[in-house]
Amino acid sequence: MKKEPLDIKFIVGTVILVAVLVHMGSFFWRTVAKQAAIVKEEEAKEEAAARHAIYMYYGNRFKKGIFVDMDTEELFLCSVPKNGIYNKNGTLIAGDVLEEGDKVRIYGDNVLTDSVPPEYKGVTKMQRTGRATLEEAEVYRKIVENVSAGWEDAK
Repeated sequence: MKKEPLDIKFIVGTVILVAVLVHMGSFFWRTVAKQAAIVKEEEAKEEAAARHAIYMYYGNRFKKGIFVDMDTEELFLCSVPKNGIYNKNGTLIAGDVLEEGDKVRIYGDNVLTDSVPPEYKGVTKMQRTGRATLEEAEVYRKIVENVSAGWEDAK
């Protein structure tokens, strides 16, 4: 029985093909990892720029909604985005409405108008993060009463 000679060209070609495929695979996964890092960085920037606020009511005769920034205690008006409010799990709830004491994260350009009360018009996303306790809501209710009383005096 005669032994077949080794096909060197086939072996070299197969080794080169495997090397090329390994290189392409590693390049693909490096690219995916870089893109994931970019997305994570953008999300971190967006999260850092988000306003953490609580929704409260103000006004003596007709109750109107207003937001209080929980970090700066700044009051501002803001409309719920047209697409709706996200819940704390990140699910969009179309047509949802806010109730007094709802805590939200508000994403957007973070620019307030010079009006009284200030208005946040560049909202891109709103996410409900929870509800305030009665004690916590009372603290913000007093802030709203104190500041909005000044608005009534100015009129």
